[in-house]
Amino acid sequence: MTGLRPALLGIGLLGVLLAVCAVGVQLTSEEGTTADAVLVAGIMASYIGTGLLAWSRRPHNLVGPLLCATGFTYMLNTLCVSDVAWVFTLGSVTGSIFFIVFAQLVLTFPTGRPADRLELRAIQAGYVLALGVPLLFALVSPELEGMSIAETPGNLLLIADIPWLASAIDVAGSLSGVAIIVLIAALMLRRWRAATATARRLLTPILLCGGILIVLLAAVLLADLVVDDGSTAYRALNLAALIPFLLLPFVFLFGLLRSRWARATAVGDLVERVAGRQALRAAIADALSDPTVELAYWLEAEQRFVGEDGRSVLLPSPDDPERAAAPVRHGDVLVGAIVHERTLDEERELVTAAAGAAALAMENGRLEAELRARVADLEESRARIVTAGLAERRRLERDLHDGAQQRLVALSLQLSLARAAAAKDPARAQELLDGAQAELEQALAELRELARGIHPAILTDRGLPAAIDALAARSPTPVEVEGVPAERLPAPVEAAAYFVVSEALANLAKHARAQTARVRVDRVNGHAVVQVADDGRGGADPAGHGLQGLADRLEALDGHLEVVSPEGEGTTIRAEIPCASS
Repeated sequence: MTGLRPALLGIGLLGVLLAVCAVGVQLTSEEGTTADAVLVAGIMASYIGTGLLAWSRRPHNLVGPLLCATGFTYMLNTLCVSDVAWVFTLGSVTGSIFFIVFAQLVLTFPTGRPADRLELRAIQAGYVLALGVPLLFALVSPELEGMSIAETPGNLLLIADIPWLASAIDVAGSLSGVAIIVLIAALMLRRWRAATATARRLLTPILLCGGILIVLLAAVLLADLVVDDGSTAYRALNLAALIPFLLLPFVFLFGLLRSRWARATAVGDLVERVAGRQALRAAIADALSDPTVELAYWLEAEQRFVGEDGRSVLLPSPDDPERAAAPVRHGDVLVGAIVHERTLDEERELVTAAAGAAALAMENGRLEAELRARVADLEESRARIVTAGLAERRRLERDLHDGAQQRLVALSLQLSLARAAAAKDPARAQELLDGAQAELEQALAELRELARGIHPAILTDRGLPAAIDALAARSPTPVEVEGVPAERLPAPVEAAAYFVVSEALANLAKHARAQTARVRVDRVNGHAVVQVADDGRGGADPAGHGLQGLADRLEALDGHLEVVSPEGEGTTIRAEIPCASS
């Protein structure tokens, strides 16, 4: 911005210099008048002055440069009244450019950039037409196109006087100009219809003013084909077209002032409404005149944004053409973001002011959003637990049906056969009873294995230290148990701690390729803290089925699971489970 101010000052001085030159041309020309000189100075000052103001406020927006360019190119149009031949020729050939610059300004408002290739091609075609037709006409006609001056100073570009060709170029140029104007008007209407309510608030005054001028310009071009360019009707159309052209910079300036006034009023209302504890989102939406506003609250501990309902949300990317996000900070602390329509980027000061006014209220709202986020996470984890419980029940049903149940059916059959053979063939009966004994022992072993998966008997009978020692003893990887509280913990806490260690050691055996592992359980500030660490290859996925199930089990107890597993540096699984009472 420091380097921009001298540049804008230089542009302003250049504008003053060129305006003086234009006024001088009007006052020294036989065709010029004092009224024309005042009009030229006023138009150049309004467009260049407004453009410099817009440029300074929004350096990356092209509306300011286009406003300035309209003022500078209008000066070229004034040169056609000069009594000097080369000045007259220059003004006659380039005098129509300002119409296309103006059309580009209106069509691309409020960014100054074409929305798509069709808009770009329409603008390019307009420049080609505005320069090409007058230049071709000048080559074959001594009286330049559109000139009503009785005695011109001379056409320096004339090659040969070919009246029929000059007439054809004039007609083709007028028809082509009308076609370009119709296309630009259609594109303007398309842009307005596609805009949101917030965008239309910005677009309507400019598009209305520009649209009127474009329609009148089309009428001027058509009138040029059927009436004399010195007639009263032709002059009236030109005068009518001049009115919206004169008004546009003032319409734009009014929009800037209204924006500043609205910013102060809206932010003041926002502060009052927040203080009155009205709905924060509704207050911000009213202040920004954007009913689509959404609030996102930042949870520092979890490094994510959540909505007002506590669900995770993703902020729009910088490339999103429809939505944008403005950060909200309370002091230096990020508390959230305001998600709004992309068109409000053109009123960045308003968004920033609203964000500042809402910071304290959003800080308070963030605490509520954090609570809702925990409730939402708990609901999701409980839903996953229910689903996992149903799946586990079906697995147990299959295991019982395919294992112990089949063995008990076989045992029943063998006992029936043994009873039938007891009197006739005692040896056969004894053989059948031996087989039944083996089936019974196998069925009991399978039932114990199933029961261990549901709730290990050793945990109930001997407590957590013995249960963890048993897990460590069964692990194929050497496991060092560094410490486990001797006193009994609440049964749900003991079960959760046991399964954390069991799942961690199972994952270690399957995936970690570790040489050693360490297990430790402590009681810290009313929590049971379980930690299992290994020296394996790392890369464990916290969202994996087993670890996600553990996280859900712990969340049901208001606990928390943390997995730290950088590639090549081992894995540490840490669980905290509230156990204030035992």
